[in-house]
Amino acid sequence: MSRSIKSLLAAAILFTPLSAMAFDVDAYKATVTESVRELLTGTIADPAASLARQEKLMAMGIEACKENAKETPADAKMMELVISSAAGMKAMTPDQLEAKWGDSGDAGDAIGQPLKALDQFSKTRNYIDLVMHPARAYTFIKDWQTSKNKQALAEAKGELTEVLEHLEKLRKAK
Repeated sequence: MSRSIKSLLAAAILFTPLSAMAFDVDAYKATVTESVRELLTGTIADPAASLARQEKLMAMGIEACKENAKETPADAKMMELVISSAAGMKAMTPDQLEAKWGDSGDAGDAIGQPLKALDQFSKTRNYIDLVMHPARAYTFIKDWQTSKNKQALAEAKGELTEVLEHLEKLRKAK
């Protein structure tokens, strides 16, 4: 097989649509745990790898949101909003993300589902946070890259620790 065909096959495997994968709670938890371990050291040896892990968590969270939208039609609009907004979350500051997607955020207002009306650990909120918390961790890690402020890493760790709570609530609900 020629090198270009091998490259195309490898790319096809690598870029398999997310819809072909199912949300894997254990893989998500393992990825979060790996990130938290790194953040506990107070430094990041490979920021690109750390950021890629947050993107992977966001992608897995998107997959979970897609599954929830199918399983819970009442959540479909909110899940679609999370999915369509996810890419832009990485460009926001942590404060902007909190104002938009936090417990009192205004992201759901436009679709008639205010986030402030959701219980912190409701099923809908748990799914939203599978995307939002890694996005906030991503922004804190980006901040650390330029500032080297260890508080940014502590904030990223806090985001990922909180998402583990949401993940556990989802696991118990299944």
